[in-house]
Amino acid sequence: MRHAFKLAIKPGTEQEYERRHREVYPELLQVFRDAGVKTYSIFRDGLTLFAYMEMDDLEETMRIIGRSESNARWQEYMADILVSCPSGNAMETLPEVFHFES
Repeated sequence: MRHAFKLAIKPGTEQEYERRHREVYPELLQVFRDAGVKTYSIFRDGLTLFAYMEMDDLEETMRIIGRSESNARWQEYMADILVSCPSGNAMETLPEVFHFES
C-alpha cells in the first residue's frame, strides 16, 4: 500500500529540518521496520514537505508507530519547526490520483 502526505515547516527552519533528518534516531528507524514500513521518503519544496511511504497495512503500521515512545520523542523534537494544518495535525493525507507500475 502506498501512502502520501504533506507537511509544512516554519520559515527559516529549512536547514534545521534537514539537519535533524540526517540524525534520525536509530530506534525510530527500527520502529518503522517493525511496523512494516518498506520505504519512506521525504521531499522538500520550499516550506512544503511531501512524504511517501509503502507498507502492507496502513492502519496497523500507523498504530504501531503511534504507540512508540521513540516516535513520541521525535514528534516532540520536531514540533517547534512544523506547522499544523487546519485539522490540528502536522500532516495532511494526500489522495492518489495516478499510479503506474511496469
